Amino acid sequence: MDHTALWARRMKLVDGKLSVARFAGESYARLVARLYPEASFPDLALATDLNSWFHVYDDQFELAEVGRDPELARRWVDKTDALLRGGRLDRSAGPVLRGLADIRDRFRMHASEAWWNRFADHFRLCFETAVWEVENRVQGRIPDTDSYIEHKLNIAYVPPSFDVVEFVEHFDVPEAIRTSEPYRRLVLEAGHVVVCTNDIIGLNRELAQGEFHNLVIVLSNDAGCSLEEAVGRVNDMISSRIERFQSAKQELLIVFDELGVGHNTREGTLRCVTGLEHWMRGYHDWALESRRFSDPILRGQVPSFHDELLD
Repeated sequence: MDHTALWARRMKLVDGKLSVARFAGESYARLVARLYPEASFPDLALATDLNSWFHVYDDQFELAEVGRDPELARRWVDKTDALLRGGRLDRSAGPVLRGLADIRDRFRMHASEAWWNRFADHFRLCFETAVWEVENRVQGRIPDTDSYIEHKLNIAYVPPSFDVVEFVEHFDVPEAIRTSEPYRRLVLEAGHVVVCTNDIIGLNRELAQGEFHNLVIVLSNDAGCSLEEAVGRVNDMISSRIERFQSAKQELLIVFDELGVGHNTREGTLRCVTGLEHWMRGYHDWALESRRFSDPILRGQVPSFHDELLD
């Protein structure tokens, strides 16, 4: 999508021949077209800009100075969260903060207040988890399997990304359905399918980068098994989670009947469930073709935007 390449360059998130080529090869527009295939063009453009921003921001924590400095990481979190809560850009703001402010303003023009608050809260959890990762790296602390799984959805920015399903569908899932056990399980299982897929396909990238926040690596370390055995276990996890997703989908129909849900609400909710299915399949297909995993970038090879953290 030409729009997102132009947007990223206008925001200076991507600058220079190598950075532009890398951004094109990672093909975020193709990813988001798979994740939200029924979205309108304006919604798709916004979702793609958000997804591109996620990956640039994530690279700051993994590959740039911020990834080895908890104090800098905390300043990123505070500044980005302040923007989501309506704060203004200060004089030090650069590409990352200006890009986020642009995304914020465009979402807020169309999102409901409830949706925006939920999205911002999920975003904050992702920011906090990024600091947790940085602290682990500095201390050389490989998390145990349970702790890693607890944090992984936020490491991968899954909760706010799943919120976008409702945004592009122009439908807020009613709270009684959202908080039901089957719907919560649908969101949880779909999220873990996505992140397990990411960790299997991204394993070689993270080994090359010296990164250990990967379920295969964590499981291998925790269980004392080989990486090959750990890959097999994670693959089994994916299969089990897909089965639980399918069971929860059937149980959701019972919830509809118990709540006396009308036709429009039922159809809107099921569109959002289909959106979770698009995520599971679409992310898998993109990860296999994207150069993000086949041509890994090493530490120090991405532009650092930490100057934005200076007052």
